[in-house]
Amino acid sequence: MTGKVGQIKNSVQDARSGKLVFLSHCILNQNACVRGLASQPAVLREMVDLVLDNDVAMYQMPCPEVTYLGSMRWGQVKKMYANPMFRRHCRQIVGQICDQIQTYRDNDHQVVGIILRDGSPTCGLNCAAVEADSEQVWGGMVWHASPLQRFGATEGVFTEELKAELQRRGFENLRLLSLPEVPEAGSLPDALQQIELALQEGDGG
Repeated sequence: MTGKVGQIKNSVQDARSGKLVFLSHCILNQNACVRGLASQPAVLREMVDLVLDNDVAMYQMPCPEVTYLGSMRWGQVKKMYANPMFRRHCRQIVGQICDQIQTYRDNDHQVVGIILRDGSPTCGLNCAAVEADSEQVWGGMVWHASPLQRFGATEGVFTEELKAELQRRGFENLRLLSLPEVPEAGSLPDALQQIELALQEGDGG
């Protein structure tokens, strides 16, 4: 697919590029991060500039953590979110996201891909926050909790539910990419380079 949507369909023309990317919520709203994790005052400026430089629109996905626990929440690991109630919450969000993907694609827009957040216990793609000791018992008062965690080579809970729904709808070829939340979860320059290539290539599905 090349050119603008209006030009392709030989109908009403406007200034849209016809391209968009779906972004994890905190990329466009650093206030949604667990306190202590926000790396910039407002947005991840490098990502926003990169998307705008390529004339790609941004769709901000809801944050599954904020919409479940609010903005004054403690940092958690994947095991703590991997319960039936939170997964059901994620599936509700995922259903809405996939509806939006489907309606854009049905109307000849290019969905370039979905950008997630490596290191997140919910939105991690290549790695997610997990407990440092698999035998650790989670529970009790938060001031007694062990702060030890690591980044395991596993997807976050939200990402697992997202991929399942994409596959169910036949969108499994839609490109999934990610930006690291913290340096320990990956290289930001490397991630931006991969995303730039995807933006230039176009439709990821």
